[in-house]
Amino acid sequence: MQQPIPTVGQFMTRNPVIIDGGLNLVDAYTRMFQQDIRHLPVYVGGHLVGIVSDRDIGHTMAVKGLDPQRTTIESICTPNPFVCDPEAPLDQVVDIMAKNKIGAALCMRDGQLHGIFSVIDALHALVALLHAPRA
Repeated sequence: MQQPIPTVGQFMTRNPVIIDGGLNLVDAYTRMFQQDIRHLPVYVGGHLVGIVSDRDIGHTMAVKGLDPQRTTIESICTPNPFVCDPEAPLDQVVDIMAKNKIGAALCMRDGQLHGIFSVIDALHALVALLHAPRA
């Protein structure tokens, strides 16, 4: 008998840290470093506007002439991030992420953020599934 496909919600990071789009790059990078995270959902006025990664911030800070104290996260975030329901099948979400080189999916339901599912979470899922008892 085949095991049911796990959901993204079983492996997502719950209650992810979010960031206000008006914060500057330095503040965002500091928050990421302090929290040991690599992706932040970006909100403006209580609405999701995008996602930013530590890599996005690093690349932007390397631009000559750019002031990281004056550059906002909203101006560099990736708009329209990949969003899935927490009950979405793990295999489908991972397949989309792999094919599109997406580092993290936002797990939302009814406009509410429930979690974030990153490549690291996918690796944790892989380990758990490899160690699961076989039927």
